[in-house]
Amino acid sequence: MQWTYEQQPIITSTAEKLLIQAGAGSGKTTTLVGYATHHSTLRILYLCYNKSVEIAARGRFPRNVINKTAHGLAYAVYGSQYSHKQTNNLRLTDIARAIDSQDWELVRDVVATLNNFMASADDDIHRTHFPRFRDRNMLTSAQERFLKQGLSVARSVWNRMKDLADTGMPITHDGYLKLYQLSKPDLSQRFDCILLDEAQDVNPVIADIVRIQRIRKVAVGDRHQQIYRFRGAEDALNAPWMRGAEAHYLTQSFRFGPAVAHVANIILSYKGETRALQGLGPKTLVKRSLPEELPHRTFIHRTVIGVIENALSLVPTQPRIYWVGGIDSYSLRDLEDLFLFSRGRRQEVQNRKLLRDYRDYAQYVEIAEVSQDSEMLRSIKIIEAYPDLPQRILALRSCTVDNELDATVTLTTGHKAKGLEWDFVGLYDDFTADPLAPDLERGRRDDELNLLYVAVTRAMKILALNTMVLSIMQRHVDARSSRG
Repeated sequence: MQWTYEQQPIITSTAEKLLIQAGAGSGKTTTLVGYATHHSTLRILYLCYNKSVEIAARGRFPRNVINKTAHGLAYAVYGSQYSHKQTNNLRLTDIARAIDSQDWELVRDVVATLNNFMASADDDIHRTHFPRFRDRNMLTSAQERFLKQGLSVARSVWNRMKDLADTGMPITHDGYLKLYQLSKPDLSQRFDCILLDEAQDVNPVIADIVRIQRIRKVAVGDRHQQIYRFRGAEDALNAPWMRGAEAHYLTQSFRFGPAVAHVANIILSYKGETRALQGLGPKTLVKRSLPEELPHRTFIHRTVIGVIENALSLVPTQPRIYWVGGIDSYSLRDLEDLFLFSRGRRQEVQNRKLLRDYRDYAQYVEIAEVSQDSEMLRSIKIIEAYPDLPQRILALRSCTVDNELDATVTLTTGHKAKGLEWDFVGLYDDFTADPLAPDLERGRRDDELNLLYVAVTRAMKILALNTMVLSIMQRHVDARSSRG
């Protein structure tokens, strides 16, 4: 293997703390494999971002490397004990039933508080986890009482989640991960080094597990690909416990050519980035739309609604559709049940829990509006937009393929596209939040710019830009012209 001048010093480094800022398509995983191979006497834990990365890594890394997700580590110790009461997510109705309350504002705040706590590095549930008043310094007496009640209820529910015998209150996967973090695990008996992948988007609970280890640490990621801040993710690349780390940069992308790198660099310039991404891959064309005759194309969307809308519009062309993450991850079955529920066709609803949780569709809408639950509100919007939804969903399922090699179209959100790449990529026009709007809060601006950067850097041969990216590029040109 011929290593680049950027890769070689990383691979041979013996630093106790090593920091790698890796641009999109810059050979991050290949570099880590080289590092692990060079340090063959070290017992290395490669802490993977998700399960799919773990599976892909198994065939690439040498035998001195164990590939695990944080949840995988936690499952062996705690998750297996709770297998009889595990659930994927805390539902509003689960909490309402557990606390015997129809106060949906309180229920929503308790769910959010628990989720915030489980993603945090904190030992106890306290005010900073409570979303409603988190950023307020002064509260009225009524608000103080509501906060005290909410925190008390959240702590009570957490205690029930932890109780192995209490099968009436399930525990989430994040719940047993939190228990693992609270146990302060010592990995030094099994490993000499830990590789933290996607370190720019790691939950504080996972970051804390890495922080406390007294073994060699290698953090790798790209701060411009931080797209899960809304879930509480933090940038471990810039965490205090990584201060003094030996820092390296991978700026040479082998995924795409100069044209895509140019688009990416314009986007990043609005974040103040001065270290340019170099497009050293095959020549990549940048267009306004993808050619019609392509054997396969990928569309990247901002929202799940955008994915579904695009899919519905493609049905008349009889495509073979591959859904990144699987078609069921886009809530189509739940949407169909909810549609039937909204029409009073209760006997046709497959998800009987929907019937148990809600008296009727009007109550579902009421709870959605009061709690402002984004998933519920999104479902309502789709149902209102498509009065023939079951027929359309049936058509979509008949177009769906399980193997992407059989597909003519791949559909994904920008978030699901992270870490993936395709030959021909088109950006859908549902990126509606203008990251350059002067009244946009800086954190939100960076989130939107990061997501656009992730989206444009998925393309290897042709990239079709949407209205938002074209507008950003035009404003960049105008700004340069005005400067002289």
